[in-house]
Amino acid sequence: MTIDYLTFSNFIIDDIIFPDGQTSMNTMGGSGLHALVGIRLWSDKVGYAAAVGEDLSSQHQQALERFGLDLTGLIVRPGFKTPRSWLVMEWNGRRTEVSRTELADFRRMRVMPQDLPPSYRQARGFHLNWGTLPEARDLCIELRRTNPNITIVYELATSNMGEPVEEIQRLLPYLTLFSPNIDEALTLTGLPANTKPETICDILLEWGAPQVALRMGAEGSLVKAQNGEGYRLPAVPTEIIDETGAGNSYCGGILTGLGDGLSLPEAALRGAVSASFALEQHGLPNWTEMPKKEANQRLIWAKERLEKI
Repeated sequence: MTIDYLTFSNFIIDDIIFPDGQTSMNTMGGSGLHALVGIRLWSDKVGYAAAVGEDLSSQHQQALERFGLDLTGLIVRPGFKTPRSWLVMEWNGRRTEVSRTELADFRRMRVMPQDLPPSYRQARGFHLNWGTLPEARDLCIELRRTNPNITIVYELATSNMGEPVEEIQRLLPYLTLFSPNIDEALTLTGLPANTKPETICDILLEWGAPQVALRMGAEGSLVKAQNGEGYRLPAVPTEIIDETGAGNSYCGGILTGLGDGLSLPEAALRGAVSASFALEQHGLPNWTEMPKKEANQRLIWAKERLEKI
């Protein structure tokens, strides 16, 4: 199968506790899976590169297949269990993640570049949320060596936040687009909390990012490119069931737009729409058919509110 877009990231089973005491146990998650929700909305040729344990249930595997994902990049690691986390949600939007997998095991079993099927390496676009910053840079260089036109959208992992800022500066030029959330961006740049989003984007562009998509939750997003072109997008309204993974889905949507040759604002509109669909359920959507009509309606709504800056 030809793969157009994929995530190179992780697969985690989440046990979620909500502020009202309700729970959603044994829910498929991880940044990679949520990014795939955003990708799948716009593409039928989608791959998943991640590592799982021998205990991955047939129920979960079948759900991934029903969702239309190619799983030749989903690697089973003998002797390991699939990573698992507690997610505790609070009324103010704060989310606490407690890994139930030892960090050493998580690192030992993670997907590696040598695990990539050849067809994945020739994909139009990669969502990348993996490794240390130097490892991510090396992977980007390797991918571009054999696939020069590849689109790479990168988002940080929590573990990256303690790495030297010089390492993110070395990585940024090899990306197509860098998409941190606003808290990550403020931490990276050392800027005060009241800094204007436009200023944050300008710093990241000065550091070498070709394009930046700054995710701001309910405040929407701001995208800006090296040529000075910038736009503010609203968050697309929807019924919120679970906020987990909306930012990842945004990255998946914007990836397909850039990979399909759309302009930065047009691609970002896809990201905003993808994020709205991710909010409507726990884990994977249970779509009996792709919601193309609803996606296009939301796209029109967001485009009418697109603001050039």
